[in-house]
Amino acid sequence: MTYNVLYGGRQRESLIRGVLERADADVIALQEVTELSLLNSLASRLGMDAVVGEPSETGSDMRIAILSRRPIRSWRNERHRGRMLRSHLHCEIDTGGADIPVVAVHCVHLAARFAERAKGEARRIRELNAVTEGIARLPVQPHLLMGDFNSLTAGDTVAATRFFRRYNEMRRAGLVVNGPDGNMVLLTRDGTNDEAVDAAFRAAGVDERLIAGIPMLPRVVAPLTSSVPVSPGLDRFLGRFIERWTMERVHSLGYHDAFRRTHPRAHGFTVATWLPAARVDYVLTSPDLAQRVVDSDVIGSRTWPDPDAATASDHFPVVADIAV
Repeated sequence: MTYNVLYGGRQRESLIRGVLERADADVIALQEVTELSLLNSLASRLGMDAVVGEPSETGSDMRIAILSRRPIRSWRNERHRGRMLRSHLHCEIDTGGADIPVVAVHCVHLAARFAERAKGEARRIRELNAVTEGIARLPVQPHLLMGDFNSLTAGDTVAATRFFRRYNEMRRAGLVVNGPDGNMVLLTRDGTNDEAVDAAFRAAGVDERLIAGIPMLPRVVAPLTSSVPVSPGLDRFLGRFIERWTMERVHSLGYHDAFRRTHPRAHGFTVATWLPAARVDYVLTSPDLAQRVVDSDVIGSRTWPDPDAATASDHFPVVADIAV
């Protein structure tokens, strides 16, 4: 299972715990682990061991982590300073399986810098290259590469027009405003307006605990999208202008997408829970595990409903069953 818990899961700890307990995964890759107390609590409650990857970016608390119910043989956190904002956390896990007794698990969280070159793909592919070069230096073994890639796969659609409509509704409501750096920013609380701001976001369909996950888009997006109609055909057209270098590189290296292998046509949107519009979270297998994928799904979707997934984070978790 891979799960971005949004800034450490603040004020959503019990919801996240419930989602994880019901999923009952043997191995969980977590992103945005800012609260180590939550990680330790989850590990204790779930009966799992935890390893943590400190970020590369100076001053950041955006950690990644791996929880495992099976014994962890070894682990290492590669920070790739100067090449990654977060890090590349990996470990070897005893599966207890007869055919595949040991699997390596690699957890990543690639940068969400959508205002940069190629909507951030230039940075993300540099980060991915650092990760895959590190994997190539390790002994060859069955492994999983999973996490929040912040990137689309070729052929996947994005509900761009529905997203732009919601974003512009928030802009017109004064919840998204022009910032000083050319980007739009969120209306900030000042200690006297907190309840009013939270209520306004709820009225716009966003749980106030998930506000931090609303992306900051370039200011020019507002006038360009203010009158765009909601249209699947237009979504497909706009999708052609979204660079997909990162996931193209992933597939060129032979990795298999567990969800797409079991759901050839489903959207599988993982973000945002308040408006599902894109699939950016993946469980990827090395070629020797691809045929062993039994099933994969998005928790909180129609095929795997969960009562808390829509408010526990701004990401839906992705799970995969792999026979070992």
